[in-house]
Amino acid sequence: MRTQNLQKRVADLEFRQMSTNKPHSGATCTQCTFTNLTVMNNGGFYFMNGILSGLAPLPYFGEGNLVGTSMIITNSTGYDLSGATQLTFWARGEQGGELIEFFVGGVGRDPFSGVATQPFPDSMPRFPLAGTTFTLSTDWQQFTIDLSGQNLTNIMGGFAWFAEATKNPQGATFYLDDIVYELTPARQAEQLNEPRFIRSYRTRAVQPDVFDANKDDDIDFVLREVAFTYDNALAMLAFLADGSADSLRRARLIGDAFVQVANHDRTFTDGRIRTAYTSGDITLPPGWLVHGKADTVPAPGFYVDNPPRFFEVENTDIDTGNNAWAMIALLALHKQFGGTNYMTATRNVGNFIQTMRSDVEPFPSFRGGIQAAEATNAVLRTYASTEHNLDIYAAFSEMYRLTGETQWLDGASLALRFIELMWDDQIGGYLTGTTGGSPDARNQAPGQFPLDTHSWNVLAVPDVLTRHPRLLDCPEHYHRTQSDGFDGFDFNDDHDGVWFEGSAQMAVAYAFAGVDSRVDHLRTTLQTAQQIPLPFGDGLGVPAASHDGVTSGFSFKLFLRPHIGATAWNLFAQMGFNPYYQTLRPVHVALIAFDVGKHPQLMLVGEPGKDYVLQKSLDLLYWVPVGTNSSTLGRIGFQDPVPATNRAAFYRALPLSNGP
Repeated sequence: MRTQNLQKRVADLEFRQMSTNKPHSGATCTQCTFTNLTVMNNGGFYFMNGILSGLAPLPYFGEGNLVGTSMIITNSTGYDLSGATQLTFWARGEQGGELIEFFVGGVGRDPFSGVATQPFPDSMPRFPLAGTTFTLSTDWQQFTIDLSGQNLTNIMGGFAWFAEATKNPQGATFYLDDIVYELTPARQAEQLNEPRFIRSYRTRAVQPDVFDANKDDDIDFVLREVAFTYDNALAMLAFLADGSADSLRRARLIGDAFVQVANHDRTFTDGRIRTAYTSGDITLPPGWLVHGKADTVPAPGFYVDNPPRFFEVENTDIDTGNNAWAMIALLALHKQFGGTNYMTATRNVGNFIQTMRSDVEPFPSFRGGIQAAEATNAVLRTYASTEHNLDIYAAFSEMYRLTGETQWLDGASLALRFIELMWDDQIGGYLTGTTGGSPDARNQAPGQFPLDTHSWNVLAVPDVLTRHPRLLDCPEHYHRTQSDGFDGFDFNDDHDGVWFEGSAQMAVAYAFAGVDSRVDHLRTTLQTAQQIPLPFGDGLGVPAASHDGVTSGFSFKLFLRPHIGATAWNLFAQMGFNPYYQTLRPVHVALIAFDVGKHPQLMLVGEPGKDYVLQKSLDLLYWVPVGTNSSTLGRIGFQDPVPATNRAAFYRALPLSNGP
């Protein structure tokens, strides 16, 4: 919410939203200062919803027209906070003994009588009543404002404070933190079922200086609330892979959020998806019209208060690959639930990707996206990425399979042709793409040889190992890395740290390639990474990398922070799940050896955590069980109790219906 000076007479007020002075929780708290200038002065601030005029948010107090503009107001513009039972907040004074009024509501109303003075006021008078003070101490205290029985249908003044010199002759400096509306169970359940995105990183509770020379520590501030499209597409696919009722519910929340943002972009109307959004609520407050549009999407970013400014993050460019991942996830949701919403959104995203098509030789492909996409001088990225074209190949192939529409098959064929143009016989692997120069050329720059052009190839292009049987030897040579006590894979070929997300991608690739010994090792590595303790881990999520500042060779680095993308890929690795096509690796049985008694020693490879029964037949008609077992890693050893004879025997594995 915006803050607005409630100054009634001459007063000196200071309001800092990013104080690092002993916050109650997190990295910052709000510092408020009231200075006694005349012995009789008073003043305060509202935390309030305003109105967006042009691109500048302005305070609004329920008038019929917005002061200082020609805008006419014809309806209420506050939040509907129905279902809130109380507001709680934490406060402490600098000296102790400060007497401060804290209250909710009252905008557009007389502060004493509560009578409306404007046509579109808050739906409730201020509460508690004027003159009700809270006494602060130097320790943090939690205070409560009871909202039971209040009309909360239109609230602009979400929270406010007011101080008087007569009650604070020395002035007052105090701190606020963790201001929360507590909801009824029913309203809370309703809100938890509203579409939203998941923030990409669990950042540390520190407040770095984003303007200093050290950029490696900015992640804890800059990306604190950012929800990347790629990460949320993976999260949606992970929930679908889990398949429980609650996970399917969560998958739909993310999918519905993608549909919402595609249909309510502040600028674009073609359904394209931006690189990132903000986590939490996915619509701007009531009264905020961007380019004349209501219910548009909040921009991801961060705010600094000296000088006051909001910086957007990852929101100005459009990336082709991120749109392809959104398309893959929305297609998966459509396959699960049907209907038209997800398919319509998928088609719109796919049509946008088609606009990135270039048939220009020698590298016909889908280009990288658009820089400064909202600017009048937007620039088409002329390079083409192998990763992007892999994503497009998978998305378009699946779209063709579901619709039979040949434009998707044609696009998939173009993407596949480009992918193969990036094959390098000398290194036995796939280059990252082209430079985008004039003339265009294959990108062979030092340090820009990524891991995922290999792992993703195995998963996106089902027959790639037929063409290049030793493809996975390339990342073993160029990307296998030992760092910080972990054995995994780096993002690029400089071996400066383990990239856990990429290591999980390799585990899935090995699972589908049938190299089970390497799958087990990487799964163990990922399980260990999941247990990295606080403050860099949380025992649940998998960090992006084994230490801060692991380089990618491109314009970003990787950090030791729990990461949604890495965590989703870990789930895929542990399950043997291919997110491109939502398939599990095939269950198969291999004969390992015979013991001294000629008993066949068999290995069943299936989905981790599942129970399987191994069956045997001598004629492929009648099957008898050999044994039942399960394994957390998906590899199960069996011994046939009957010694082998000269007669052929056949074995098969079936999952048990009561398995987890």
